[in-house]
Amino acid sequence: MKRIFDDALKGAYNDIDVAQNTEETVDYKQVATLSVGALVAAVFGILGFFWTPFIAASLIGLTLGILAYRKILRAPDEITGGKFAIIAIVASAVLAVSSTCWRTYTYFNSAPPGYVIVPFDSMALTKEGEIDPKILELDGRKVYIEGFMYPTKQHAGIENFTLVRTVGHCQYCSPGQNPADMIAVQMERGHTVKYRANKSVAVGGILYVDPNWRSEQGAIPYSMKANVFH
Repeated sequence: MKRIFDDALKGAYNDIDVAQNTEETVDYKQVATLSVGALVAAVFGILGFFWTPFIAASLIGLTLGILAYRKILRAPDEITGGKFAIIAIVASAVLAVSSTCWRTYTYFNSAPPGYVIVPFDSMALTKEGEIDPKILELDGRKVYIEGFMYPTKQHAGIENFTLVRTVGHCQYCSPGQNPADMIAVQMERGHTVKYRANKSVAVGGILYVDPNWRSEQGAIPYSMKANVFH
């Protein structure tokens, strides 16, 4: 009886040893956090079809995916997540190219006939703080410019507003703010618009440039009589 009990107890110890050895041989690999970050950035890159700045998310996803894949190749026994990295790289590359092409196509094909498409960045002042001569030549011409509406208390039936270069242009009267980043827009009689918060808008109309404007004046050098609002 004692021998049977000893054998059973011995077998129990052997089972414990086997279990311990099994646990010790478990091969654990860490998932590369860069791969996860690349996938998240790629998802946000989808918004690039609707808002140009989000194209940068696709580029970030592409960069993180490449870095993650290189890191995994250097330590394949310790780090996993290669499939995630590859998916992020391919998705980000496709999104970056396709969203850029789409935004370019829609921008250059949205202007009405007879309107000159003017990028807001091209309206920046020269190094001397003066209006660029190329912009002065647009005085009195029909232009089409994309920007953002500066917040107003009125949300509908708006007849005039300030168009700013980026969505971050709040408190535009603060010291150091570039007045060339703003356009005073007056809608033509019978035309009113609704306020669009944090969304890009395209405005078309006759551009007026003050040839006597100086940076020390602090006023806005550009104004527009608009009849197009997209």
